[in-house]
Amino acid sequence: MDTPPSLLEMDSQLSELIRVQEWIDALVNFYGLGEETRFAIQLCMEEALANVVLHGYLSEPGHPIVIRSWASDSALYFAVEDKAPPFAPSAPDSSNGGSPANLESITPGGNGIRLLHRFVGSLVYERLSHGNRLTMGFPVARDKNASV
Repeated sequence: MDTPPSLLEMDSQLSELIRVQEWIDALVNFYGLGEETRFAIQLCMEEALANVVLHGYLSEPGHPIVIRSWASDSALYFAVEDKAPPFAPSAPDSSNGGSPANLESITPGGNGIRLLHRFVGSLVYERLSHGNRLTMGFPVARDKNASV
């Protein structure tokens, strides 16, 4: 199996998320990761990228978003860079009771940050001179037969 590219550039349009999902699938397959890891990566990347498109760029197409990936022995990392206004994903507000008791109790909207903190092993935000970088690390248990 060919190594998937470690860089993906997308435009600030929600329709571009399909390309990101396909790229993530290729990476997960290449590294021999399980379905739980695939789900966590897909969910968190979709949340982070949708936030950049909808809130950072106000749904205006034509703005670049660059995603880089790399792997270590214990994690798969993704760095999302954009040129939108700053937004740091701080810890979810615990004044509302923290995590919801069940899916039925979740109100739509406003849960992206909570989901990131729930499914990502490491989350680092950096304000760059030209924009933002959000780096997410997902702990992985590799199949010993998988390529690296």
